[in-house]
Amino acid sequence: MKKVLFATTALVATAGVAAADVALSGSAEMGIATDRAGDTFFFQSVDVRFSMTGETDNGLTFGATVDLNDAAEQGDVVDISNDFADFTVFIRGAFGTLTMGDTDGAYDWAMTEVAAGSPGSIADDETSHGGYNGNSGYDGDHNGQVLRYDYTVGSFGVAVSAEIGDLSSGSANTDDPILGLGFRYGLDFAGGTVNFGLGYQTGDHGGPNVSDLIGVSVSVALDAGLTATVNYSEGDLTLGTVDETHIGVGVAYEFDAFTVAANWGRYEEDGGAVNEGWGLAAAYDLGGGASLHLGYGDTTECGGAIGGCNLGDTWSFGLAMSF
Repeated sequence: MKKVLFATTALVATAGVAAADVALSGSAEMGIATDRAGDTFFFQSVDVRFSMTGETDNGLTFGATVDLNDAAEQGDVVDISNDFADFTVFIRGAFGTLTMGDTDGAYDWAMTEVAAGSPGSIADDETSHGGYNGNSGYDGDHNGQVLRYDYTVGSFGVAVSAEIGDLSSGSANTDDPILGLGFRYGLDFAGGTVNFGLGYQTGDHGGPNVSDLIGVSVSVALDAGLTATVNYSEGDLTLGTVDETHIGVGVAYEFDAFTVAANWGRYEEDGGAVNEGWGLAAAYDLGGGASLHLGYGDTTECGGAIGGCNLGDTWSFGLAMSF
């Protein structure tokens, strides 16, 4: 009952704020999918998101986003139920943007994933194989709540970020924060754009395990519909005691109502252990926010790098809807 009253009070309190806006969006998916054991099952998901924005008298923009299934998890910053809850709060002005919550650290902010341009799939098969790297780095190793400042001027952008430990995440308050630094630069040319990213992150996993990693990405997007991306990263990718390297390549092509994409990635430890895999995704736009999606992912080598993986492939097919 208290949660209902709180939500009602919040709506009344904000109803008269000038230059404020609350937008509702959503998505849904339905289809069939498989796991690596070869079992087939029905797949469905629904997501509803609230996006709230406002503007101060002197022109500062502020706002927040929250998923409906996370609305009940709001609480004090020390509430353990806030771990990995999918909400963010931001303020933006001429000074740049300050964002707090379930947002990318500066490392991830700067890097472009090899799935750039991909239409995706309902079960994310193409990005779930053992060789894929989403460039999250150490994000989420403490409590998953990141503070990031970023500033962009022209085609150049820079960001810094921090994530502190707390008892609810299993990391002690005495752990050093996870710190990130990122740079990105976009360059236009006749027929397309090339984006460069450089990221660095360092973090404390408790005890003597203070680790760092560095990564670079290059992504080319052509006006003709082709996107190609290359990633490379090295360092202690898992906040452990062994250094690893990762390389990934991805391509995507959009034509008429069709989009197809493929990616490949490989992790390798200093000791020789290797994880490798590849993925495919294809989609057909039906119009009106609906599209058909097919996804496939295959882990071809699973030697125990970055904590291990599971050999085998998965696929999914279904309908995705956005509202």
